[in-house]
Amino acid sequence: MTYLRMSRTNRGGLSLLPQVWINITLVIVVLIVSLQLAPSVIEQRRDSGIFAYTGQVILKGGLPYRDAWDNKLPGVYYIDALAFVLFGPNRWALWLIEMICVFFAARLMFWLLDRVYGRWLAWVGALTLAAMARNPALVSDVNFTEVYALLPQVAVFAAGFQFFRRQTWRWAFVVGLSAGVAFLFKQTTMGAALAVIPALALARHPVIGDPRRWKWLAAAILGGLSSLGVAGVYLLANGILDDAIKATFISPAVFHRWVSGDPAPIWATVWQTLTESVVPVVAGPLLPFLLVGLYVPIRSVVARAAVAQRFRLEWPANERTLAVWAAISFLVDLVLSNITQRAYEHYYVILLPSLTILLALSLDVIRRTFPDPSRRQRLALAGMWFYLTLAVMAAPLAGTLFRLWLVNWDVTGPARQDTLSDYVIAHTTPEDPVLVWGATTAINFQSQRLSPVPYHYGYPLIVPDETTPELIARTVVDMERNPPKLIIDTTMTDGDRIPPLDRERRAQWWQTGGRRDVADLTLVYRWVQLRCSFVEEIDQAAIYRCG
Repeated sequence: MTYLRMSRTNRGGLSLLPQVWINITLVIVVLIVSLQLAPSVIEQRRDSGIFAYTGQVILKGGLPYRDAWDNKLPGVYYIDALAFVLFGPNRWALWLIEMICVFFAARLMFWLLDRVYGRWLAWVGALTLAAMARNPALVSDVNFTEVYALLPQVAVFAAGFQFFRRQTWRWAFVVGLSAGVAFLFKQTTMGAALAVIPALALARHPVIGDPRRWKWLAAAILGGLSSLGVAGVYLLANGILDDAIKATFISPAVFHRWVSGDPAPIWATVWQTLTESVVPVVAGPLLPFLLVGLYVPIRSVVARAAVAQRFRLEWPANERTLAVWAAISFLVDLVLSNITQRAYEHYYVILLPSLTILLALSLDVIRRTFPDPSRRQRLALAGMWFYLTLAVMAAPLAGTLFRLWLVNWDVTGPARQDTLSDYVIAHTTPEDPVLVWGATTAINFQSQRLSPVPYHYGYPLIVPDETTPELIARTVVDMERNPPKLIIDTTMTDGDRIPPLDRERRAQWWQTGGRRDVADLTLVYRWVQLRCSFVEEIDQAAIYRCG
């Protein structure tokens, strides 16, 4: 069977019954590998709590950046708010909405690969994407911006391949629209959008020579601007566009410079990704396949006929362009993923769509290299498939089994909740504001208590190059107008950035490595000293009652 014949065979639609079985299988797989992240199994982590609280504020009629400040783009807050509308304002809602996003991302990847490489490799790709999106080396909780962005990232490739085939302005528009939606979740998800034009040119796709190319380019740009424009108009209409721009583009740069020092050169961030991050752990076992997946399209750019002969590929322009596009996107994603040089594990989730396409390409090349394998070759290929299954599925399945074992195989219990959240619920009413001084906003979300100030965690108040005396004074005024019933000071366990409110605890915190180069918070310290009294300490958190 030639490559061209196989591609044509799989371009028809599926009947209803096979689609149902595909969907059921993917739902089961996504559910199994997601059990390790169920709220009854793990505690809620910092980022998830921050995003969830902002979604909670939106659900109650507030606005991001104005009523709940954070430095992420608005996509994650509004999908959290949507989850709360659909499933209730709790952690189970976050788990369900992210699981739904992973399912649809895997299903769309299946759709794409089925049309390019056939049914078998479509299964491999979809299961790989679903499993690796739940790899415990990449994600330790739900509600990450990078995981939500997987669906629009895959949609960029799917719509792009449709555009290669049909070349209509509508598909070009969807490419741009999907890229814009991905951007609204995470700025670093732009690899595919940046790589599509170079891929078309390097693969010598007929689009490049078509006189309508400028019309298609305009449609793609319009698609991207439309998704960004809708978000921008909404923010502008609500009077928070300036706040959003400052929070999502200016503040992160200032904060990262304060945390990490001067920006590192690009080569240093890439080297850190390749040597000091989770990438070698997650992608290292797949390296042989990735090298093949990168080599073939890159080699085809300079020697198309030689590659076609060597790997027995009758490579139509559309499939060849998708392969080149995935290769370039993967390399661009490697650069963008760690642009801040923080190397957090979840940053590298954005690599998964292009990695999955390259994996499918490499398996297709291996299959064509051995069209009629001998007995020894069949054994080697069987070993390869066994190894690949372990490389992709072992970590998420092991993580699921281990975490379920820790909870005695019971995932039906209530969501695990911070002890401090239980304390807040027991000692306040739902209408009482509660200030968490630190970075554990999950307490506000889990207790369903609003913060008296927009800065529900302390980072925007401590960076000396950004925080102004006016901002701190305005925060104190907000606390005076809407005094908190309780203050929960979690700074002793929240790292070395936000100093404790109490002088003695602050001295102790400095001795353990706490930073002294923070903004002048004297007004905040003085207000707490005059208006609040220490009650008790729980899990190293100081609790104050005010009023």
